[in-house]
Amino acid sequence: MALSNLGVPVEHRFACDVNPHAKATILANFPPKIFYDDLTVRDNAAAPKADLYVAGFPCQPFSTAGKQQGFADTSGRGTIFFKVRDYIASQEPKAFVLENVSGLIKINGGQYFKAILQSLEDLGVYNIYHQILDTKQHGVPQSRRRIYMVGIKKSCDRGNFSFPEPIEKPSIEAFLEPQRTKPTMTTLPPVSSGTARANVIRALKELKEQGRDPLREPWVIDCDSSGPRMKYVFDVTPCMTCSRAAGHWVTNRGRRMTKTEMLRLQGMKPEGEGFVKVVTDNQLGRQIGNAMSCNVLERLFVKLLPAAGLAQASSLLDRWDTTAAPSTPVSRRGVKRNCKSPSPEKRTRRRVVGMDQSQLIVKG
Repeated sequence: MALSNLGVPVEHRFACDVNPHAKATILANFPPKIFYDDLTVRDNAAAPKADLYVAGFPCQPFSTAGKQQGFADTSGRGTIFFKVRDYIASQEPKAFVLENVSGLIKINGGQYFKAILQSLEDLGVYNIYHQILDTKQHGVPQSRRRIYMVGIKKSCDRGNFSFPEPIEKPSIEAFLEPQRTKPTMTTLPPVSSGTARANVIRALKELKEQGRDPLREPWVIDCDSSGPRMKYVFDVTPCMTCSRAAGHWVTNRGRRMTKTEMLRLQGMKPEGEGFVKVVTDNQLGRQIGNAMSCNVLERLFVKLLPAAGLAQASSLLDRWDTTAAPSTPVSRRGVKRNCKSPSPEKRTRRRVVGMDQSQLIVKG
């Protein structure tokens, strides 16, 4: 979706996800030529080559909200990174992007993160860059800190890559559906949703005591959290995760977020604007919560593709940064097949992409 929004012609070589619901969403929206159901048994030596490889390996072993078992994760999720690395080693894409939770750099004293970076450096083929990017600093009001690791093949690296700079956060009101009814202090989650109801009651009470008006102001409550971990934020949503598939509570709407709003708050197109929904609301909510933010990827690709010789900078427009002057002219030239700048007759209008999503994700 990010590449499509940038107008970059793509040949989607392959995708991979172990979850059948995620597979259904990917096939309905951005069908690849090959779909792998299990990364751990794929023969990477025989897998298709790609210019750009994107992977979000499982975050649970590295998340501060989990057991933080890292590579020793009892479910085997901690070592999937090395399967991702094996594809990079086998097929040597011109560029890759790997993403995980920001907790990866802290747990076990940072040793897991150091081991991952060192293993990528040891390939000897790539210049490696990494930085934490927060969705709310890149055009969409969601608190979502993620570590992005970027590799550019040394023979392709033009030496001008940099991560996108933070921009001003817009109001969440621009991402929410219009208010249809005025909520009251008794507009609450149903009694059957005991935890959510108790959290909303407590949050509304605390905000009133602080002199705020949550019925008129857009406060977002992480209502499905346990009581001690519950939080609420003004004019920005707390991080959306697969365990929050039902959506956070918006105080001045008196309801949970809709799936349309959740997609927007991941920088994604909702239904009716190009996205095809083929799973239940619950499964879609889980996928949204486990996806990479599309706005962050767009801004990252605007920097990465030209630096790796995969697109002309003048053909890419960062639509999230409204303060930046647009590139002139805004053309839609295709990406280049070779690392070195080719002559015009050798340019191609398609770039091949491979993507591994070892967990739920809604993009192709």
